[in-house]
Amino acid sequence: MKKIIAIISILFLGLTIWYLGIKEYDYQITFKVTTSPASLYYEVKGLKLWGKNEKKENVTLREAIEFNHVNQEINKQNESFILDWNFKKVNDTITKVVVGVISKEHSINNRLKVITGSSTLMNGVRDEMIQFRKIFLDFSKKYKVEINGEEEIPGMEYVYIQMKSKRSDKAQVMINNNDFLYPKIIENNLKRGGYPLVKVNKWDDKSDRITFEFGFPILHQDTIPELNGLKYKHTSSQKVLKATYYGNYRNSDQAWFKLLEYAKNHNIKVERSPLEIFYNNPMQGGNELDWKTEIFLPIKD
Repeated sequence: MKKIIAIISILFLGLTIWYLGIKEYDYQITFKVTTSPASLYYEVKGLKLWGKNEKKENVTLREAIEFNHVNQEINKQNESFILDWNFKKVNDTITKVVVGVISKEHSINNRLKVITGSSTLMNGVRDEMIQFRKIFLDFSKKYKVEINGEEEIPGMEYVYIQMKSKRSDKAQVMINNNDFLYPKIIENNLKRGGYPLVKVNKWDDKSDRITFEFGFPILHQDTIPELNGLKYKHTSSQKVLKATYYGNYRNSDQAWFKLLEYAKNHNIKVERSPLEIFYNNPMQGGNELDWKTEIFLPIKD
């Protein structure tokens, strides 16, 4: 009997040491979301605020591994803690999310409270995760992305204006410049040869800012007039990865993420400079899921 008690005591002591001093996280949350790891990665990586009533940025990015992992420090008034996000693809439509939580100042005390269910940190993070999952599930229903694979697109001539913005502000910047672009095309006696487009020239992953061209293809002219307020470009045919996006244009970058993830999974080297062609006029309204955008990522030679 004494031997059994001794064994149980040793096992209990070992379990206690592991739980309080060795276990990686104070608390771990697991859930599934109907979206790609790439989409989740960029959404989480871009978080600036954590908490319902927070108005001042309180999220610091500590580490990021593209499409797989994000590590953040959250600083709230009463506690600072680490969120360690990991994303794993379950199938083509579902991603498993595992989030580890570690209190920076009160880890041992917090682990003891987790056992009794009295940890305010655990309860707060769990509630935020439930809300995050709901918001993201609702968001994922507002668009659809189809990967079409490798293609070759022909060269084209187009006129454009060049702009800079946060990636998330691209659509609003386009709207703000519509009233300038359209009259300039008429003023320069140019004949449109296709649908409006956006060509991203630079995408800074760290700041998440982009430099892009917003313009229209034009029919070939033997001579191009001296453009007033516009720039002209002629491109050659090139091999690309193509996706078709359906939804509001402000979220078309979801197709960028899926194309990048597809390229990584299939060992295809691409340039992070997407070309978007928009086939619907948002000013005419209608079901946003009927708005079509073709998106291309150039394949490196």
